[in-house]
Amino acid sequence: MKIHKMNPADRLELTYKAVDVRGRLPNVDSIEFLRVEEPYYNGHRYGPFARVRYALNGVEQVDGLPLDISKGIFLSIYDDELREKLHPIAPMIVKILQEHAAKEPIENGESTRHSSRGKREYY
Repeated sequence: MKIHKMNPADRLELTYKAVDVRGRLPNVDSIEFLRVEEPYYNGHRYGPFARVRYALNGVEQVDGLPLDISKGIFLSIYDDELREKLHPIAPMIVKILQEHAAKEPIENGESTRHSSRGKREYY
């Protein structure tokens, strides 16, 4: 069995921008959505993924919900009932992120484009 060890010099130094979504989304059962954390590398959006932070019964959870922004879906939710309840929330979060990006000034020479659907995308 071959084990790959990562050299610390090979690790990416990511920063995260948080977008507050508290009160902007409906609660699902006892889940309250708090914020979305998007990874950035050298001032540029890194990948199509984000982490949605939430509170369960008023207590913020250590692990957030992984979100694929490009597909508008939550990832790695193995409870079928919960996945079904969260299904309509993911596109709402994507819309909030798009609105936030449209209001935010372009920093560090970051380029943007508008897709054929009129949505702002990073490249």
